[in-house]
Amino acid sequence: MRLGESDRSQNGTTQREAWPGDDLGGAGEPGGDADDGAGADGGRPALLLPGRAYGPQFPLLYYARRCLADAGRHVQALEWPSGELAPGCVVRMLQEAVDRLPDGPRDLVLLAKSTGTHAIPWAAEHGVPGIWLTPLLQVPAVRAALPSLPAGSLLVGGTADPTWDGEVAAASGLPVLQLEGADHNLELPGHVHRSLAALARVVTAVSDTLSPSIREDLTPARGLSLR
Repeated sequence: MRLGESDRSQNGTTQREAWPGDDLGGAGEPGGDADDGAGADGGRPALLLPGRAYGPQFPLLYYARRCLADAGRHVQALEWPSGELAPGCVVRMLQEAVDRLPDGPRDLVLLAKSTGTHAIPWAAEHGVPGIWLTPLLQVPAVRAALPSLPAGSLLVGGTADPTWDGEVAAASGLPVLQLEGADHNLELPGHVHRSLAALARVVTAVSDTLSPSIREDLTPARGLSLR
């Protein structure tokens, strides 16, 4: 995975530089064991499954990972191999990571972006909640597994992302944050301030999902819709 690549896997989007200030461990290439402050005492586990070219150092995953750390989670990030990445490879690598956890999938939370959301059928089968950013809802296996995801799961997508389907997300019965006009990076091209507002909405929704006792105002900002 090279820094500066967009997460979109189709139609060749503009490249951009890495997000600065990744001080949560695992700097540079995503992968390895990222110690987010809860690992010293064996904190509750969380696994981060990045996008194909959207690693933990990019804004969505950087701040979502901070939310996990704030919730007392010890976050470990998976690193994808170079070359083509089949859905089965995502699931295999996830299962291998889970097998290395002392308690397996018990009390586990997943954080996934794009390619990483191929893990949704696995999560549904094993009853593991997850934060699913820009899930690949055009993939039949992913779409079919949504209603079986457990409580504590969240779907986040943008209406300008071709991999998103708002109707499918709404029909899942899960909490959904839908951002009007947001693309596959959950940004609004040409609108810096609205992109930052969208990022803030994602962070708030993730924090609220992980710590439901801490309620924040989720009223949509202008140009965004929450449902």
